[in-house]
Amino acid sequence: MFEIKGKVALVTGGASGIGLEIAKRLLEEGAEGVSIADINQEMGKKVCNELQKKFGTNKVIFLETDVSDKQSFEEAFFTTVETFNGIDILVNNAGILNDRNYEKEIDINFKGIVHGITLGIQKYILRYKTGSEGVILNTASIAGTQVYPVAPVYSAIKSAIVSLTMSFGDEIHYNRTKVRVVAVAPGLTTTNILPKFEMKSVCLDDEIGQIFEDQFHLHKIQPVEIVGENVMKIIKEKPSGTVWISEGGKDIVEYIPSIPTFKA
Repeated sequence: MFEIKGKVALVTGGASGIGLEIAKRLLEEGAEGVSIADINQEMGKKVCNELQKKFGTNKVIFLETDVSDKQSFEEAFFTTVETFNGIDILVNNAGILNDRNYEKEIDINFKGIVHGITLGIQKYILRYKTGSEGVILNTASIAGTQVYPVAPVYSAIKSAIVSLTMSFGDEIHYNRTKVRVVAVAPGLTTTNILPKFEMKSVCLDDEIGQIFEDQFHLHKIQPVEIVGENVMKIIKEKPSGTVWISEGGKDIVEYIPSIPTFKA
């Protein structure tokens, strides 16, 4: 089992929602240091101050970070290592839901994840992990494990994250890096990813947005605390290359794709 106590973590999108909950859980588990990386400077500084008061000023830092910009992301890695003398865990969580602005959605949700994984396994976690193993936890979505027509671009990006996790988590990569790559695929969760009462604004057009609103009541929304709890289990216990669905407050279930895995 991977021991979180004494480890150093970088959490993207850590100023709110799932990212913030994960940051709190890591600190409660005894993490040596947590960097909260987020584009929202005001909120990031606020939650950083709150966490410092609770866990200690030397335990938490805030880093204004644009994950879609590789240099900005690398600066977050560098500052984390410089501050805490290592890095063991990357929570690749930053993301938006906005099919209407799909170029920005792709930049943050897909490019950001790729930047994080490659920087982690090729350089920072590879070289600066404080123990024998590091972990990259990607936030995918249940929308990436099934057909999700009301948000097709978002769904496709999350499907790509599922594929990235399984590919980078394969033994070909793990055996040479000793960095586990895993993912959580949450169902609808109480975060600020959806603008209140403005679901139409994140869909490709108003017609699709209306369908989204009409279907929204069919989904069971889970509290963010459930996802945070499940993420701790995944980080500590689950094998590299696996993706775990966290939906409706139920126990996590491994996502098993129906397509065969290619082995070189």
